[in-house]
Amino acid sequence: MTGVRAWLASPSGRGGVAIIDLQADDADALNAVLTAIAPGAPVRGGDWRPRRLADIDDGVVARLDDRHAQLMPHGGPAIVRRIAFALQAAGADWLREPPGDHRIEANDEIESLALEIMPRAASPAAIPILLRQSSAWRARTGPLDAEELERTARLDRLVTPATIACIGAPNAGKSTLLNAMARTQAAIVSALPGTTRDRVSRRIEFGGVVVEWIDTPGLRDSDDPIEQAAIAASLPAIRGATLVVHLTSPDTENAVIPDGLAPTEGVLRVVNKLDLDPSAAELADLAISAGTGQGVVELAQAVRERLVRAEDLEFHGRWAFDPRLRALTHGCTTAPTDR
Repeated sequence: MTGVRAWLASPSGRGGVAIIDLQADDADALNAVLTAIAPGAPVRGGDWRPRRLADIDDGVVARLDDRHAQLMPHGGPAIVRRIAFALQAAGADWLREPPGDHRIEANDEIESLALEIMPRAASPAAIPILLRQSSAWRARTGPLDAEELERTARLDRLVTPATIACIGAPNAGKSTLLNAMARTQAAIVSALPGTTRDRVSRRIEFGGVVVEWIDTPGLRDSDDPIEQAAIAASLPAIRGATLVVHLTSPDTENAVIPDGLAPTEGVLRVVNKLDLDPSAAELADLAISAGTGQGVVELAQAVRERLVRAEDLEFHGRWAFDPRLRALTHGCTTAPTDR
């Protein structure tokens, strides 16, 4: 081998552009591979040039410094696979997994971890906070304090969306509410009780915060074995939800609430169909009309605030967004190191 290692730095799968990192033991080794893969490739750091890559695809060759470069072809898996074969034919060692220090554009370990997690973060609101983490961890060492631990628990929901289980009696308007939230026909709506048999979920963005909204079957005593099975199948999702939205309406009876409900962020009581009886607003935390849209924006804001508070999104302290940073909660005081 030439002393050059290459790997896919961008998320695997289809995408507009892929990023392939190259790391070499010395400049001559990197020059040799780049010349084979893209004749006329840059030889100086800071130089970016469009090139034909191994006669496979047009892309950009970015020379970061003497020993590091990036190839940026189109992101189709077949193209990436063919370029990987071409790199191996040129003498590079193709790595199935990135090495530990693979974020060659990062200035320190924290920035490298942040860049690694950004493509997996479900919520756009995570990005500016992740970009602040390098300076936040440099500014303070030692175990995370109580505030940082509390905010970490909520900010983690920007990476892996929290689940919201919407429960209620049949015909309370749960499916109509999902459709209003998702702004699409995500669930079938019918006046016939028991229409929703299987739970339906959609990822919905509330002002930069993405949640997993679960529309559950109407909770009631039923003689229908299929409906009974559907309700039973939904119970684990309801009990495991981060937040439960209990939807009621003036024209339906009370739901049969399952035992063992203990959502992390509690139960938000919401009365629907406010247009039928405005006085029903006194019986809940919020009042809406999913059919007309009244109060739906306010409900979305309330849900987001329960899950990730507005001040969390402006937080400039440390967020232990990676399991490797969790060690700092146990007394480790290692600061991020420069590259």
